[in-house]
Amino acid sequence: MTEQSQKPGRPGEPASKPGRPITEILQLNQELVHNLEGLVAEHDARKKELDELKFSYDQSQAEMKRLHEELAHANQRDAERHEQLRQLEQERVDQLGAMSAHLDAMRAAVDRYLQQGRKAA
Repeated sequence: MTEQSQKPGRPGEPASKPGRPITEILQLNQELVHNLEGLVAEHDARKKELDELKFSYDQSQAEMKRLHEELAHANQRDAERHEQLRQLEQERVDQLGAMSAHLDAMRAAVDRYLQQGRKAA
């Protein structure tokens, strides 16, 4: 029988596997730490990007709300102006009717005057 030589470990710790030199394990640990640091940095960058996107989204939502309110006010002003225009148009029609009636009365008066002048002559 062959016995494998193992380094004595701490009590309760499994014995390390033979065949891997400690330098290789340290190198693997360093690579693992490096990879983890890279992942943490990537996570932080994505978290920052997410925060920026949330901020941009909130700004966009606020801008859309402002534009909707502005549109509602513009539509209200447009409706008010349309009503004012309709009223002005009605006033003009009424004025034209009154002027037409006045002109008709003046024409009738001129006609009567001319007829009276012909009868007198």
